[in-house]
Amino acid sequence: MSNHSESQYRRLSRSSDSGDSEMTMVAQLIHEIQNPETRERALYILSKNRAVRGDLAPLLWHSFGTITTLLQEIISVYHLLSSPYLTDKASNKVCNALVLLQGIAAHPDTKMLFIKAKIPLYLTAFLNNTNKEKSHEFLRLSSLGVIGALVKVDDAQVVRFLLSSEILPSVLRCMEVGNELSKTVATFIVYRILLNDEGLKYCSVLADRFFAIGHVLAKMIEKLAEDGRIAEDQSKRLLKHIIWCYHRLSESPRACDGLRCCLPMKLRDSSFINVIRDDQTAMHCLGQLFHNVAAGHPSTTQKALQPVSPLLGHLIGG
Repeated sequence: MSNHSESQYRRLSRSSDSGDSEMTMVAQLIHEIQNPETRERALYILSKNRAVRGDLAPLLWHSFGTITTLLQEIISVYHLLSSPYLTDKASNKVCNALVLLQGIAAHPDTKMLFIKAKIPLYLTAFLNNTNKEKSHEFLRLSSLGVIGALVKVDDAQVVRFLLSSEILPSVLRCMEVGNELSKTVATFIVYRILLNDEGLKYCSVLADRFFAIGHVLAKMIEKLAEDGRIAEDQSKRLLKHIIWCYHRLSESPRACDGLRCCLPMKLRDSSFINVIRDDQTAMHCLGQLFHNVAAGHPSTTQKALQPVSPLLGHLIGG
């Protein structure tokens, strides 16, 4: 740890709005992360209480050896990802470390330090893992939580890093193999990338990139239709994220051309539209999506409007 980081940690650990005893406890728990015998308990307590202290992320980042220890915990289970021997206990321990990294990724004082250290690259092993067992799913979802924390606030530097480090294909893989919650977080990440103009351009400038995203979005629509659970809260949330991704893609002329041939017909089903009809934002995005795809193609417009409910047809027409 540099002298600057050490002095920063000491300054933070001396200042506390919640009392010296609480600060002492937090500092002790951070110290206990270094000890293999006390690490599991310390990670559990800190991860469960990370929202209590707003300065926990800087404390973790600037404390001696803590980030290195967290990364060692992550690396320690790599060899288990291709085996049937990853236990829930081992997975939970690493997930607690990932939760602490999520806090660091979200904090404005540590986010860019986190990016410059390229720590998200350590998560790609979990994001690329196709095993669907619960212990593996925990790692997938926790890793997505870290990336989600990075993109929650629009930042061109973050998007640029994610694109240059090839994390986007890993997130797309999570949209394919993850459970519904993982799919939702992964789709949120893709949407946040698409919201950035540079991200939208990156995803639409080459046909293979656009069709990779379109293929995964379409597969999720098919899966939602097959499962018959579209009205459930989690499925509804996933559907909204998918619609937002499609809508954002339709704002790129190049991607919009591609959507004219690969936009799922299921999106026009009344069963899908009725699920989101009480959400004005989602309904507007869906209506605008069809409008953008049909723009300049009168025959396409008529074909698009025929199966669509009167409510959505009104939105398109408006």
